[in-house]
Amino acid sequence: MRFRNAIIAAIVALVVGLVGWYCYVNIEFYEEKEKASWSVEALRNPYLAAQQFMERSDIQVDDVYGLGRLQDLDAVSTLFFGDSGQVQTPRQLKQVMDWLTAGGNVIYAANAVGSDDLLLDEVGVKAAWRKQDDAAETEEKSLADRMREYNRQLAEGKTREQIAAQEEAGDESLTRVNFGEDIGDLEVAFDNEIVLKHAYIDSDDDSGDHRPFSWSRSDQGVHMMQFDIGEGLLTIVSDPGIWTSYRIDRHDHAYLLWLLSSEGGDFAILRSVVRDTIWELIPRNAGELLIAAGVLILLWIWYRGHRFGRLVPRDRSRRRALGEHFSSVTHYLWHRREGAYLITPLRQQVLRRASLVLAGFAGADSGRQYELLAERCDLNPQAIARAFGESNFNEAGFVSTVRLLKQIEQAL
Repeated sequence: MRFRNAIIAAIVALVVGLVGWYCYVNIEFYEEKEKASWSVEALRNPYLAAQQFMERSDIQVDDVYGLGRLQDLDAVSTLFFGDSGQVQTPRQLKQVMDWLTAGGNVIYAANAVGSDDLLLDEVGVKAAWRKQDDAAETEEKSLADRMREYNRQLAEGKTREQIAAQEEAGDESLTRVNFGEDIGDLEVAFDNEIVLKHAYIDSDDDSGDHRPFSWSRSDQGVHMMQFDIGEGLLTIVSDPGIWTSYRIDRHDHAYLLWLLSSEGGDFAILRSVVRDTIWELIPRNAGELLIAAGVLILLWIWYRGHRFGRLVPRDRSRRRALGEHFSSVTHYLWHRREGAYLITPLRQQVLRRASLVLAGFAGADSGRQYELLAERCDLNPQAIARAFGESNFNEAGFVSTVRLLKQIEQAL
């Protein structure tokens, strides 16, 4: 028996081995690369690649969502403002200038023309559209032509990023940023549509409180300026888009960001337009309002506490009798001129009694019913009609109608 089981096990193992070998020989192994789209985090954060680059360079990166956190960022030495127009109140301006004076390093975007920005006004910088030297440069393709070209390139297998890079490269004018003999010149592809203006650069006017000690320009104009503010450094660029995930890998963009960051301390990116929330504004500017609201809430709780206090047990000895209850309800209805409602049950009781006693009463009309009642009870038909039809009662009329109905009921 054991020998037979061993033979069966050997045959099964041999069959399984042959099937496995056959599958292995006939399976074709190959590698296939699939290009995935950007992650949700990368789509939400345009500076995600810059953050990862700085972190791999042993520089800690933080996200800052309000200028109110500047006092809490003790370890941060470089603050990058990724959006323009973020300093719009005198308090915010003083906050940034104090932080710079104390030795902070700020990289600030000035990529919006005509926007109110107190920091740019403080240092005398304006963002402007570049001048068009050739009228042909202002000519643009129609939207339909641009869409046809865009769809054609997509059909050829190009990605959106490649198409955008190709369009930008067609009108690219590099800006050379000089960092001295040790580093040399860096090539940066700023957007040429917006340039920076300053009176000291344009007209050699040094009457302002702040003037740049360094600036870099392309063929179209100035795209980067640097100012000494106390112990700190302020760098203003016309195009922070060079450090987005789409363009940070081009030219010397990533290297420029690394050089502009401070040697010591962390790096913080402020991406959103800064607006103090209502919960931050109220304690700062309306502390008395909070105190008044708290006192009002306490007074309301005290007032409602008397209304919804402890339960008082009922005095069962003072319950009124059922007759007293009926009498109170009747007086209430009578004072509300509901006499017809009070007398309706008696009328219906008389009619039910008459339909059982008098032949042909139920099928007759109201006039014939009154005549049958008058014949049976020896009463005037008009009086019976008033007893069943009147609705506006005075006290005497109500009492007489009740007596008449009771008389008819007894006669039936």
